[in-house]
Amino acid sequence: MNIHTLPRRASRGLRSAFTLMEMILVLAIIAILIAIGAATLGDFDEQAKITAARAQIGTISTSIKMYKVNNRNLPPNLDALVKPPANVPVKKPFIEANGIMDPWDNKYIYKSPGKEGRAYDIFSAGPDKREGTDDDVTQD
Repeated sequence: MNIHTLPRRASRGLRSAFTLMEMILVLAIIAILIAIGAATLGDFDEQAKITAARAQIGTISTSIKMYKVNNRNLPPNLDALVKPPANVPVKKPFIEANGIMDPWDNKYIYKSPGKEGRAYDIFSAGPDKREGTDDDVTQD
């Protein structure tokens, strides 16, 4: 039998095409992989915001210490770091306005005096934007 004269039945088996069912299966697998990837990236995004908030708290803490050295008192609020009050000796900003905003676009919370004998506390209310919940972000 010559190769060029294959029976009709055999030539149909050599045909390469995707059936509708195969295409639907591949699309479903791709959709599942995209969903898994999106969920994983969402977790990384939230963790990155928490890490950024901790770093910003450290920067604010340094700014508060600089304010105290220059003005002999702790700032009354975080806005005083951006625009010092008229009654202080050193009237320069110690941090930019966006430096007192957390990654969730809320102002960091500053309390003076702080808890447990600390001079002050700085923290973010976290993703839920409510103070005193488990997702609050502190420097520690």
